Amino acid sequence: MLELYYFENSICSERALMTLAEKSVTDWVPRHVHLFEHQQFDPEYLKINPKAQVPTLVHDGEIIRESSLIADYLDDLYPEPPLKPQSLTATAQMREWIKDTDEAGYEGVASLSFVAVFRAKLLAMPEDDLKAYWEGQTVLERTQRQQSCVYEGYESPYALRAIATWERIFSKIEDVLKDGRTWIMGEQFTLADLNLAPFVARLDGLQLVEPWLQDRPRAQNWWQATQARPSYIEARVGPSADETETMRIEGAKVVGDFEQKRAEYLAAYG
Repeated sequence: MLELYYFENSICSERALMTLAEKSVTDWVPRHVHLFEHQQFDPEYLKINPKAQVPTLVHDGEIIRESSLIADYLDDLYPEPPLKPQSLTATAQMREWIKDTDEAGYEGVASLSFVAVFRAKLLAMPEDDLKAYWEGQTVLERTQRQQSCVYEGYESPYALRAIATWERIFSKIEDVLKDGRTWIMGEQFTLADLNLAPFVARLDGLQLVEPWLQDRPRAQNWWQATQARPSYIEARVGPSADETETMRIEGAKVVGDFEQKRAEYLAAYG
């Protein structure tokens, strides 16, 4: 039995959902974990994911955590269509892209999400509720990052690091496509593209993609092609309609701060 514990509006869950859609897998059991209702902290769920994160895949009782590892596992479990290059060298290069997305890209998207949207929500909470929220966190580094973004906004060093990270990633996408290829690894859609897609979708929901892509036409074509894939549509990658509206409203309030901070970064390091 294949069970996926996930939350629809989770960018990491969307990686697993998109992989299942690419493979046309339908015989899996959905296990919804509602993050906004703090179900990730339920004792039973913490037994299979002590970090209180989604997604988690359980296959015949065996547990696989971390979204990129789940996508890789599903690609091996269901070989067609393949989402890895045939060449071992190309596969290693693909995994380098995924590693960069996992390590730097995820933190960057999470930081910008907190600055643009969740900051306002958390600061509007009653003091006791906010205190309980922080005390309920289970990963120290994640809590410190979130607190910095909430209390400092775009003055947080994590916000500047996020801008630097995604400036570099979008430049890297633009550069790798300069030989005319459609996808990051060539003419084959791979896990490198798939693992990036939900993160870029979140940035798009925050109204931040256009500034990064307006002078990067090849990366813009890649993003349009990604959004047109049936798996992207079937997995409903990107914010829900309600979440999109919230992001649009809250993001618009701080877009000027983003543009100013990005301009400062480019002037100093660009």
